[in-house]
Amino acid sequence: MNSVIRLVFVVSVFATLMSATCVHALPPGFAQDFTYKQTDGAVDILKGSTVVARYVYKDTSRPYIYPLLSPAGLAVTRDFPMKTVEGDQTDHPHQKSMWTAFGDVNGIDFWAESDKCGKIVQKSIDFDPISVGQYWSIHTSNDWLLPDGSKLMQDVRKIAFQSCDYGTLIVTRLVLNASECNIKFGDSKEGFFGIRVAPSMTVTKGKGHILNSEGDKDNDAWGKRAKWVDYTGEVNGKKVGITMFDSPYNYGYPTYWHARDYGLVAANPFGGKEFSGDAKNDSSMTIEYTNSIRFVYVTLIHDGEIDAKTLDELAEQVVGSPKEKPAESKDKPQENSEDNSPEKK
Repeated sequence: MNSVIRLVFVVSVFATLMSATCVHALPPGFAQDFTYKQTDGAVDILKGSTVVARYVYKDTSRPYIYPLLSPAGLAVTRDFPMKTVEGDQTDHPHQKSMWTAFGDVNGIDFWAESDKCGKIVQKSIDFDPISVGQYWSIHTSNDWLLPDGSKLMQDVRKIAFQSCDYGTLIVTRLVLNASECNIKFGDSKEGFFGIRVAPSMTVTKGKGHILNSEGDKDNDAWGKRAKWVDYTGEVNGKKVGITMFDSPYNYGYPTYWHARDYGLVAANPFGGKEFSGDAKNDSSMTIEYTNSIRFVYVTLIHDGEIDAKTLDELAEQVVGSPKEKPAESKDKPQENSEDNSPEKK
């Protein structure tokens, strides 16, 4: 994979986030209209005076985003275990709203939560400024720690919220750095970039449906490769949905999806063997010591239902087209460039 991902957008803040050349249009009505407010152990993401999301990093096994509201103010992710709500699903307590983790990193489980599992601990946080007093993304550095507390690796993240006519876009850039030793992401279905939707949106407990870019629906979408997955259901009797877009420049594109009828949907490029049951589809990946690899995911939180044709068009607008992928991109870790190296804050 290129040390600099060439995801491309016409608006300079997106170009900066992706370290890219600008060629793509953004969805209609794009606006940078969110603000960020740091609190004790969290960052509130506000639209006007309303908190529409919160990035939580203190007293947790890994950073996560909760709550997460649609433009109409509907909560699209599960409350449990952050908040007790009568009738809520209480399975898989490690699936906290919106998060990043993986089940096999050098043989250590960072997906589940126990004394035998790894933890992802934030070490620094900063904000990328638009102008004095205005910011357009959250910028963090995080250590992946073994059960004994020693450091295994590091990641660097940028998370930006923007609006468009279709809803709220969340752009997540994640750089995995083999800062301490060689790092192997084994073949496991448990990962990687995930969301747990609200119970009323699910296939099993609510009126929800899963649809991917290849036309697979509901349970048939599990373990399949796709450019995007949409999970649409109802909250308080109103249609609402979440669409997650993979990038053509990510390792393993189009990614496998750990998409479950009970409410989990996660992009996972490392689970080919487990998803397919075919040993030939091993999609494990090794990052050699001092090297890094970058992933970019774009998430759309939308009110109402969006058809597949529109989502295909949006995918080209927000992450680009596979046919435009540079020939020199090899979908593999590269030596750290200045841009990929852990920022020192």
